[in-house]
Amino acid sequence: MPKLERKIEIGSSPENIYNIVKDGINTPRWNLTVSAISFEEEKTKLETDFGAMKIVNTEFDKNKSTTWFMEKSDMNSIGYILTPKKEATEVTIWTEYDNKKLSKLYKKNADLVLTGLKNYAEFLENGGNSDRYNKWELLHPP
Repeated sequence: MPKLERKIEIGSSPENIYNIVKDGINTPRWNLTVSAISFEEEKTKLETDFGAMKIVNTEFDKNKSTTWFMEKSDMNSIGYILTPKKEATEVTIWTEYDNKKLSKLYKKNADLVLTGLKNYAEFLENGGNSDRYNKWELLHPP
């Protein structure tokens, strides 16, 4: 099973970033690949660029990592690893998936997710109001 990892440095603490990625309800606010979230039978359903994904299990290690496991999706699992740096946090996003043909697309989308997370976390870190955040305004081409 292929696994993809991408990294970015974010000017925020591991605790703040952990709280952002763990807060599923607000994921569409900052995640450039997620358009909606809903809950069905105690499972979370995400509407994404890859279609609908149902999260069937989660693992959390407070302020260190998160992992979500999906069913009926080409993506089997996705997670974040948070590594404290001197004045920032290195965030690694990883995913395991079945369809190797989607590798380039997953790489592009992982970069979009990390960019959205960085922009949102740093916006909040600088005193921004989450209700006034527009995930498309701060998007800069790589």
